[in-house]
Amino acid sequence: MDRPYDEKKELIPDTCNCGRGRLHRGFKEYVTKVNGGVLVIKNVPALMCDLCDEAYLTPEASREIDKMVNDFREGRLLAKPIAAGEVELKMKEAA
Repeated sequence: MDRPYDEKKELIPDTCNCGRGRLHRGFKEYVTKVNGGVLVIKNVPALMCDLCDEAYLTPEASREIDKMVNDFREGRLLAKPIAAGEVELKMKEAA
């Protein structure tokens, strides 16, 4: 199976871990909890599955996200406030 190379000559995977989907370049939102708050990072480049919508971050995107999370944690990142809700999933015991 031939796999494409990007401009930096890095191997790009072509199939998702779900086993059926094909990966393509796109953008996703990255959502994480930081110090009891929620941080949403928009327009994160990722390889995305066309079937299950799983997203795989590049090492570069992951490094930038780490920097943004650290800046947010330390109060150095100006972010717009958003409304968010938090709920807990409570599963019923199997009979």
